[in-house]
Amino acid sequence: MTRKYAALAASVAALSLGGCADSRTASDAVAPSVSATRSPELNTRHVFHTKEFYAKSNSARPSTSTGISFHGGTVIASSATKVVAIYWSSAPIYAGAPASGFNTANGAGDESLIGSFLSSLGGSAYYNINKTYYDAAKTSVPGTVTYSGFWAVGNNPPNAAPTDADMVTLLQNGFSTGKLVYDPNTVYAIFTGAGVNLGGGFGSQYCAYHTHGTVNGNQTVLYAAMPRNQDYVSGCTSQFASPNTDVAANSEVNTLGHEIEETTTDAMGNAWYDNRGYENADKCAWTWGTTATAPTGGTYNMVLGGKYFLVQQNWINSGSGGCTLS
Repeated sequence: MTRKYAALAASVAALSLGGCADSRTASDAVAPSVSATRSPELNTRHVFHTKEFYAKSNSARPSTSTGISFHGGTVIASSATKVVAIYWSSAPIYAGAPASGFNTANGAGDESLIGSFLSSLGGSAYYNINKTYYDAAKTSVPGTVTYSGFWAVGNNPPNAAPTDADMVTLLQNGFSTGKLVYDPNTVYAIFTGAGVNLGGGFGSQYCAYHTHGTVNGNQTVLYAAMPRNQDYVSGCTSQFASPNTDVAANSEVNTLGHEIEETTTDAMGNAWYDNRGYENADKCAWTWGTTATAPTGGTYNMVLGGKYFLVQQNWINSGSGGCTLS
């Protein structure tokens, strides 16, 4: 995601190329340029902007390189990326999601569309795009994702506008009480319900973001802010008819995939991005590739775990690069 710096407390794969969001318009001219020598600040957000921000044209696809570079930073490549879902609400946010309780072994008990997506993402042709990225030791990103648990925080709902400090406090509480297990290669995805301005700029600036904080004294924790995208239909959803009965969860899955991909390939904001600061999923934001109509109606572009999903394309780091679904 574009490199927007903010204080923490302040707020191979098949080369089937599709259209990509990789040209510049007046709306994204404000995006900062990031050079290979610029080190990200310690406390940063890497935000998935609203649809209005990103360019829609595919005319700027590079002809001699992939258009994205490695800057020597942190990539989750030595092991599979793990994901923990944290449902921060006094009631289920999505149909089938747990209302309270936790599971630190796996995602069993999460019957939501979010849970299904997380359980099916790893090993898919779509996620294998990330195998074209690597760390400083030239170790490629594995094509696997593990849904390693959830925590439904039913007795401590968030306020109307939780800050990053609030989110880190929540995570620390989870680790201290055994509701969460700390792991440096885990993306802790924090979901909130309707009306919650998670991070303070939801809807006006971004639809989600990934960042990091410090817990347990000196350990870095990777987390993603996942507010309810359906609150901002025009800016944070595809606006296509949903192929699933849970429209809000279908919209959320798109941004969730984006954040998992970018945390994996640019965990600390110092690894993979282009000369504008765009991370891999940013370069294809809000593009869908080949779509079809699901048997139940609605638009989809992939089937995972027997369910239909509409998820943005990702940038393949092979050949001349490009946006693709596999």
